[in-house]
Amino acid sequence: MNAELWATIRRLFEVDKLSKSAISKRLGVHRRTVRRAIGSRDGPPLDLPRQSDGSAKLEAYKGHLKSRIEAFPELSGIKLLREIKKQGYGGGITILKDYLQTIRPKKTREVFLRIETSPGDFAQVDWFNTGSVIIGNTRRRLSCFVMVLGYSRMLYLEFTLSQSLEAFIGCHVNAFNFFGGLTRKCLYDNLKSVCLYRNGTLIQFNERFMGFAGAYGFEPVLCNVARGNEKGKVENGGKYVKGNFLAGRPFILWPDIEEEAEGWRDEVANQRIHATTREQPMARFAHEQTCLLLVPEKGFDASIVRSVKATSQALIHFDGNRYSVPHPQAYKVLTVKASKGEVKIWEGSKLLTVHARSYERGVVVENPKHYEGILALKKQALVARNKNAFLALGPLAGHYLEGLIETDLNIPHHLAKIMEAVCLYGKAEVLSALEEALKFGAYGQAYIQNIIHQQRAARGLRTPQPITIASKPEWTKITVEEPDLALYDDLFNPDSQEPLP
Repeated sequence: MNAELWATIRRLFEVDKLSKSAISKRLGVHRRTVRRAIGSRDGPPLDLPRQSDGSAKLEAYKGHLKSRIEAFPELSGIKLLREIKKQGYGGGITILKDYLQTIRPKKTREVFLRIETSPGDFAQVDWFNTGSVIIGNTRRRLSCFVMVLGYSRMLYLEFTLSQSLEAFIGCHVNAFNFFGGLTRKCLYDNLKSVCLYRNGTLIQFNERFMGFAGAYGFEPVLCNVARGNEKGKVENGGKYVKGNFLAGRPFILWPDIEEEAEGWRDEVANQRIHATTREQPMARFAHEQTCLLLVPEKGFDASIVRSVKATSQALIHFDGNRYSVPHPQAYKVLTVKASKGEVKIWEGSKLLTVHARSYERGVVVENPKHYEGILALKKQALVARNKNAFLALGPLAGHYLEGLIETDLNIPHHLAKIMEAVCLYGKAEVLSALEEALKFGAYGQAYIQNIIHQQRAARGLRTPQPITIASKPEWTKITVEEPDLALYDDLFNPDSQEPLP
């Protein structure tokens, strides 16, 4: 019985004059506990080992229980109860558990040795999940990259929307630039960005990450499996970020959190008196910085690189969004190089365009200049198709086009109108009109229309109405090959030498 419970029971009994039953009900304790507290005036009564008449029932089985626990310390009380019941034990589980507590070997808690590193020797690195953030029309996972220098406890943090390898390397580059140098070794747990496979001492490092480490000249070191305590400095740093910087925020705004984190890092985290060193990280860093390796001048390109194919609309897909490219690159295979803030699109070694990166989803990021000239190209293509289709009508069409060219007329317009007449009246009627127009040197779609109307009126035919399909306007331009009706005339010609079938 603890002192708080004892004092409460005494106060309710002596001052409030409650009965033992009322005290038992109010506090949710047994009446026996209330009696013991009231009977002990000098302090909480000691918890004595439970005595029970049933303990004698267990006496005959204690030898068996001891031998079993010595051989298998983790055996449960339930399993041992079943064993001794088969031998005739008639008691309950409570007596058995009380006895097992006295004979089980006491578990020892591991004691860890605090290791201090020399200046410039080690940095510890890790990711921390920090919830999610709403960006426009979507929600993305928010992560925090933390690097802590082992000697000074100088801390660098950066919030990201991805834990990809490229983001991991990019955060390293930013951290080294912030410190103005880098340590000889960096300590990690077994995350996939660093270690692809591990079996005992056999380790397969991530090849691209090792390329980055080689370019910067530091050695990646892995913690032992399930030994997070070996990177306790960065673990404590992550807890400090969550407890001091993130705690109490009703919501997080992107990208505001980045600027706020920088201010907190410089004004709070690295200026505080550290609980272990009893010094400011910034003060100790003044010495450690002189021991850091120099950051390579060339740097390292940590961009996300993807091969993509532009669509028919001159768009490429990347990270849930679409980005425009110049229209001549439609249907082509291109290369995306994306950083935290930009999306660059290349064709081979030629940079085509640069867009601001969007972290929403389903957004189309366009540059209007990419579509300049596309309407003119489409018009030229249409004119070329109309010209080819007109010439395909036969020699008469070629002669008529030569005459049109000698006029000041808008030839593409007139060709388009004549081809519309082909769709409406058929090839034969248009050719007949062209032949009549050539006799009189009448050039232009209006002459062709008038001739067709006159010829149809002479035969008693009405002008057909054009068919327009609103949902599929391109279908109205479909034409079919006209059959040669002369074949049927030959079949009924008595002078024909061909035998009837």
